[in-house]
Parts: sequence; C-alpha cells; structure tokens
Amino acid sequence: MITTLRTKMLIGVMPLLALMVGLGIWAITLFSRLGNNIDVILRENYRSVLAAQGMKESLERMDSALWFAIGGKEARAREQYRENRKTFGEKLRAEQNNVTLPGEQAMSDELTALHARYLAEADRFFALPPESRAERTEFYFEDIKPLFDAIKRRADDVLAINQKNMMDENDRARATAESSTRWMLFALLGSAALASLIAVAASRAILDPIRAVTRGARAMARGDLDQVVPSTTRDELGELAEAFNEMARTIRNFRQAGTARLLRAQQTAQATIDSFPDPVVVVDPTGSVERANPAARRVLGVATSDGPLPWTPPPQLREPLTEVLGGKLDRRPIGLEHALSCRDDGQERFFLPHVLAIRDDAQGLLGAAIVLTDVTRFRLLDQLKTDMVSTVSHELKTPLTGVQMTIHLLLEEAVGPLNSKQIELLLAARQDSDRLLAMINDLLDLTRIEQGRVRLDRTLAAPSDLVAGAVERHEPRARDGGIELKGSVAFGLPPVSVDRERVAHVFDNLIGNALAHTPRGGSVKVSAGANTDGTVGFAIEDSGEGIAPEHLSRVFEKFYRVPGSKSSGGAGLGLAIAREIVEAHGGQIGAESRPGRGTTFAFTLPTAPSDGATANGQEEGHTWASPGTS
Repeated sequence: MITTLRTKMLIGVMPLLALMVGLGIWAITLFSRLGNNIDVILRENYRSVLAAQGMKESLERMDSALWFAIGGKEARAREQYRENRKTFGEKLRAEQNNVTLPGEQAMSDELTALHARYLAEADRFFALPPESRAERTEFYFEDIKPLFDAIKRRADDVLAINQKNMMDENDRARATAESSTRWMLFALLGSAALASLIAVAASRAILDPIRAVTRGARAMARGDLDQVVPSTTRDELGELAEAFNEMARTIRNFRQAGTARLLRAQQTAQATIDSFPDPVVVVDPTGSVERANPAARRVLGVATSDGPLPWTPPPQLREPLTEVLGGKLDRRPIGLEHALSCRDDGQERFFLPHVLAIRDDAQGLLGAAIVLTDVTRFRLLDQLKTDMVSTVSHELKTPLTGVQMTIHLLLEEAVGPLNSKQIELLLAARQDSDRLLAMINDLLDLTRIEQGRVRLDRTLAAPSDLVAGAVERHEPRARDGGIELKGSVAFGLPPVSVDRERVAHVFDNLIGNALAHTPRGGSVKVSAGANTDGTVGFAIEDSGEGIAPEHLSRVFEKFYRVPGSKSSGGAGLGLAIAREIVEAHGGQIGAESRPGRGTTFAFTLPTAPSDGATANGQEEGHTWASPGTS
C-alpha cells in the first residue's frame, strides 16, 4: 500500500487536532460553569441585598418623617412618610419574591408582620393632635421605636445572610477557577509534550530523506558525482530520492561527454591564439593571465600554466587594462604615437596595444584580451617620412630665406626702380615665400617636438599674463576684421609651470584659427579657469562657422584640413603642433563644435608645485575686451 507524504502528515497532525478540540470543549464547559455561578449570585443574592438595603433606607426616612411631625412640620412629615411607606412595600415584596436561602423565608415573614404592625402604629401616631407633642413623643418611644429597631435588625439579618452566601459562592468560583487553571496547565504541558513527540517523529520521518538528498547535492557541488541516495519509502520522498539518483547518473554521463568536448574547445582556443603572429594575452577580471600565445610569452614575458597566474603588465598597458576591467570602453588606439616599444629576439619592435573587454551574453565581464599589433614597419616608415620631411625642410629653408631676402631688397628698390607691375609680382612672391617659410618652420618644429629634441624652458607664469598677452597680440587683427576679442580669467588661479614661448605659440595658433573662421561682427573669447584635477583650463571660444562632427575628431592630425573650410592657406600643422606642445607640458587638448554656431578649443596646463615659488601668488579675476569695428 502506497502512503503519500500528505497522508503521513495528516496522520501526524490528527492527534494534535484531537487534543486541541478536547481542550477547547473543556475550556468552554469550564467557562459556562463559572458564568452560571456568577449568574446565580446576581439573580438570587444580589437582588435580596438591594431589597434589604432599600427597606433599611426607606425605614430610616419613615422614622425621620415621624420626628418631623413631632417637631411641628406636619405636612412635610406626612408627605415623606407616604413616599417611603410605598418604597418600603415595594422592596419588601421584592424580597418576598426572591427567597432562596434556608431560613430566609422566616425572616421575610417576620419582616412582613413587623411592617404591618409598624404601619398600624404609625397611623395611630398621626391620628394624635399635632399640638400634643409630648403625647406623640411618648407614643413614639414606647410603641414605634421598638418596632423600628426590630424591623431594622431583621433587614440586617436578610442582608447579612445574602452577603455571606455571595462571599461563599465567590470563594467556590475562585477555587473552581484555580483548580481548572491547574488542570488546564497540566493538560497544556501534556499536550505540548505529546505534540513535541509527534513533531519529532514526523520531522525525522520527513527530514532524514531530505538531509540525505542535501548531503548528496553538496557532494556533487564539490565535484563528487558518484552519489546514490537510499530510497526506503514509496511516497514523495522516495520519488525525490529516485529522481536525485537519476539526475546524478545523467550528470555523470554529461560530464564524461562534456569533459572531452571542453578539452577539445580549450585546445582549439589555445591553438587559435597560438596561431596569431602578434602577441595576445587573455586575462580574467582580476588581471591574472588565463591564456597567452608564444609571441606574448616571448615579447611580454608572460608565464602560463593550467590556471590563472598573476601578471604585472608594462606601464603603458596598466591604465587602459584597469579602465577596461573597470567597465569602461575598449581601448583601440590608431595613432603611432601610442605604439609600445618592446624587445623581440634582441630587436626593438613597436606594437599598437588594443585592450578589448570579453563579455557573456548578459553583458557580464568575463575578462579582457590584449592584442599587440606589430606596427614596426609603419613606425619605421613614419620615422623615415619624418626624417625626410625634416631634411627637405631644412634644405629648403636656406635657399628660401635667400629668395625672401632678395625679394625684400628688390621691393626696397635697392638695385633700381620698379614699375607697378613688377612691384605687384614681387609682393605676391613675398607673400608666397612668407607662407612657405612659415610652413617649413612648422614642419621643423613638429619634427623636433616628435623626436623629443625640444627642451621646454619652464617658468612660472600667471594665467592672466598668458591670456592678456595673447589678446594683446591679436587685437589689431581682430579690429581689422570687425571681430570682438575679449579675455576673462577666474579669480584665485594659481600660477602654471610652462614654456612661455611654446604656450604663446599654442594661443597664437588657436586664436588665429578662431579669427580666421569667424565672420565680421562675431566674437572670440579667451578664458581661463580652475579644474577639479588641480590644473588650469584655457578655452578659446568663437562664434564662427563651426566644424562638422565627422571632421572634429581629426582636426589635430598632421596635414589634415577640414574640407569646404572658408579659410584658405596653411598646411594643416598648426593644431598638431599645438597638441604636441600641450601634451609635452603634461596637459590635454580637445575641441567641441556646433556647425553654424561656433567652436571651442580647450586645453589644460599643470600648476606649479605647492612647495615652489609663485609668480604673483593667487591672482584676482580679470576681464579684457577689444570691440571690433563694423
């Protein structure tokens, strides 16, 4: 016969239900008995007590009425006597109808007889003339007072016997309640003990198989899949044990098949990574190496094993790897300036590092992959181009300078007079030679900066001096172009540590571009303010034509010029040189623009060390304005 777990639980609960029902019936019976006892006391005794007290009170007032009559207040005495005579009769009848105790009937009958005699004597009292006070007084003490005392004593007897019975009934009810409480306590203790035994037996029968399944599940979680749970019953717990055993067999089969597939997948993944000629490193979320190909082991010195190994990446890789593992975007640099120099088989090679996050389907971070793309060839080509540009620029600068001097001499008519057409041609030649010489100087400056041959002559400078000098240098051009040029410096800025000449070149380039791309009637604002990272930020904001978003990210590239720009001239080197100068100072530069509404170029410069000398201390705020002419 198959007994379900539900049936077993019901069988275990039934005795507890029976105990609860029995205790409930007992409690109801007990409370009913106590309620009946209280009802008897109220019904049989309390009414007699009230009647006796009412008779005594009415008798006292009737006696007082007689004394009022003796005192000469006849009308008041008769009225009070009539009212209390009626009340006494009502209380006496209530007592006669509520006789319940032994001897109480005789007392009631005696009260009735005494009351009748009292009324008769009182009538005789009031029949005497009101003027005969002495006669009435003598009649009261000899005939009425003894009856008054007798009635009062008998009413006290009725009151006492009923009060005594009420106390006796109260004691019996209290004793019954105390006895019932003790028996109830014993019954509850017994029920609790029995319930505990039943609960222990039922829980053991239910929990032992569950504990066996739990132990098996924990062992499987630890990797021990050879688990078998004994099935001793044919109920739901037995079915649970059989289902667990079936699951364990299935998992064992899957593990045997999955282990082979996992091994093949691991071997395939490692072979795929090993086939890459460039160094590839895969790290877990903590930065420990999980996989690395031979190129990574050779170039980066990465060690591998069957499990993750701690790894200290090169300084150039620490920051991007930390950011990617922290949840930021992938790092995919494209400029050769971000190339990483490494030694490979005794030769210097350059690699462009890409740090890519590895995520699961739910976008959870599984780790990161570091791929070093070999750009040695491109770096050599770039170096060759740079060297060639430097050589060609240097070789062109000398003859171009000579040509420029010759043009200046001819324009000064040092070798003879010129006609108007000759002067026009020479002016055009001078303008072209000046532009070519400026371009060659830019190429030479950029080459020297990229090769690290430029030494920064750092001094402390107040931001207000830098902004004021830049505004002053470009005031004539702004005035001629009808453009409002103004400067503004925030209050309390610390001095910056800069090469004044190089930073002036940055200001000149950015302000010159802003003036060139701002129409007449527009404005250019040069400002300086403090940044949260402790640097001082400078911004050049114009109201010109703006830059389209697709070109904004490339404006700092060498030789790049925005297509369709209204301004002509230049080789596209000014912003590249400005970026190199700012980054050489340890700052950053960037641009924001809204086409048709203007562009803002902003860069930062480091402040002076806190323990160093200051140029002018913390300075006050300044504002300059050079209104353009229309």
